[in-house]
Amino acid sequence: MNSKRSRPSKRARQSEAQDWTLAGIGLDPSRYAEALAYLFDRPLPKGQQQAWYWDDERTEFDASALEWTRLQTAIFANAGTDLAGFDDAQVGMGLNYLMNNGLSDVPYAAVDPSVPLDESMRMMRAMPRLWRDCIGIRLREASPAGSPIGSANGGPLGHVCYMWFDVWPTFRLASELAPWREACWDVLVAMLEVPCRAVQIAALHGIGHSVDRLNRDAEVDQVVGAFVRGLTGDEALRVYAEAARRGDVQ
Repeated sequence: MNSKRSRPSKRARQSEAQDWTLAGIGLDPSRYAEALAYLFDRPLPKGQQQAWYWDDERTEFDASALEWTRLQTAIFANAGTDLAGFDDAQVGMGLNYLMNNGLSDVPYAAVDPSVPLDESMRMMRAMPRLWRDCIGIRLREASPAGSPIGSANGGPLGHVCYMWFDVWPTFRLASELAPWREACWDVLVAMLEVPCRAVQIAALHGIGHSVDRLNRDAEVDQVVGAFVRGLTGDEALRVYAEAARRGDVQ
């Protein structure tokens, strides 16, 4: 696994300086608590049961596109602490609801015309913290060096980790805008720096699916090339990184 860290990007430094409190984000604490309960405080499916979001009789959490964008910002920014009381499967199911437009309309929130661009960009600045402080810590042992690469490692959370940039429509819908391309690239680079193989694979998976939209081939070559040179003893990850650099991932 490559754990070498480079100098933080300007956006990463901005992220660390950001006010990630609910007041700073513009959220009512009671609404945030309701959203956390709606997304994550759910029983785990047993036997042939399906995850909670397949229940046709459930009551939807009613929020505007702007409020969902702010809720995602707060969840991403504070996942290391605010999701600590939920187990990996609960976190995975809740994040899947945020990621997958087959389950909800939440992935469309940040690209809704009613949401100011600076709100969407703040959400993107928060996203690396989700991978670093929550997913990367929880999945640190889920994908040992040399193990097969795919979505089967780590249960529901592993699935979300691996599939995020494959399933998540948000960037695809906004990729014609330069700020979105820069923001998504910064997230992927930050993910490559997380000392967790599963998160690094997710970053490479995302690069592979997004390389044509990112419009920064030279930077992709430089960053992925440096990542590959820093690898030792993980041929499967090296081969996957080279495929991602070419945009040749499934």
